[in-house]
Amino acid sequence: MTSSRAVTFIDLEKKYSRFSEKLHDDLDRVLSSGFFILGNEVKQFETSVKAFTGAKHAVAVANGTDALVLSLKAAGIKPGDEVITTPMTYLATASSIALVGAIPVFIDVDASLNLDPDLIEDAITDRTRAISVVHLAGVPAQAERIAEIATKRGLVFIEDCAQSLGATRNGKMTGTFGDFGTLSFHPLKNLGTLGDGGMILVSNQDNGQWLGQARNHGHAGRDDCDFWSINSRLDELHAAFLSSMLPRYAEELDCRRQLAQIYREELAGTVQFPLISQENNASYNWVMLLVERRDELIEYLAGHGIEVKVHYPKLIPELKAAQNGCRIHGDLSNAKHMVKRILSVPMAEHITVEDVRYVCQHIKTFYR
Repeated sequence: MTSSRAVTFIDLEKKYSRFSEKLHDDLDRVLSSGFFILGNEVKQFETSVKAFTGAKHAVAVANGTDALVLSLKAAGIKPGDEVITTPMTYLATASSIALVGAIPVFIDVDASLNLDPDLIEDAITDRTRAISVVHLAGVPAQAERIAEIATKRGLVFIEDCAQSLGATRNGKMTGTFGDFGTLSFHPLKNLGTLGDGGMILVSNQDNGQWLGQARNHGHAGRDDCDFWSINSRLDELHAAFLSSMLPRYAEELDCRRQLAQIYREELAGTVQFPLISQENNASYNWVMLLVERRDELIEYLAGHGIEVKVHYPKLIPELKAAQNGCRIHGDLSNAKHMVKRILSVPMAEHITVEDVRYVCQHIKTFYR
């Protein structure tokens, strides 16, 4: 069975066409400036993100993975150190730990599908140096509890906020609970540019200054270098694009939250949802369901023109790359169970209330 109606998961043309005129103006302005790397556009965007998030410092970088790697380096994470993290997320959270020579230590998730704070202390060894938490799909983890554990045990706390820009817990933005908060501006993120981009929110001024050098080869000036580092500079053009889109981001968050509420109301009693506590106001990079007979449901929805995704079909410890140099603490029983049930439904700029109701109608029909 096929449907004449299509509800696609992503439509980047519609996502960015809203800003077409402004982005062309940005291109003309940057082009005429003759300045394309680490100039006023980057500084302005960093200032705007600090104001939006309440972060003390913000350092723009080339992408979200570099943001993680550089944060780990700034934290002094060295080969052989252990970093506690989640098994249920995109692989960059763990690969960044491995790329600095450290050991990812996976512990189980809680009902929100984020790192379970109750399991952290039992996983700490004399080699543990940091905790890296992900706010999956834009739903905040129990960040204040994790911050308390990190402080008590003398550990660095890194928040991977690639999917959670604008999400709050008790009114406080994700990315500002820890020592470092990393952002991604990949086109598929809620706030994305026309390519790659990233940023690091920093609580400590010295770390912010170090990161400002570290993103630029370690340069102390044009002709001097204090330490070897990588090239991870956010281009002026991407900074200009992002500055143009940021003022409308709060409106986008409101739209996503309204659509998410419709999903939750319409599908109550039909499917389950990851826990979102009253303290949380999620950013909904996508909406996750917990479903039964997932493969059958995916096929049924496709027949009605509805595109859904699974984020992510494998736990990180199941990947070939993770078979060496990683440690699993505990049985990961909750993550192993949930990864078989998770399903992401359409949630993006092109999705309307009517689209959401259409998706819900067919999910309810399938289970009837």
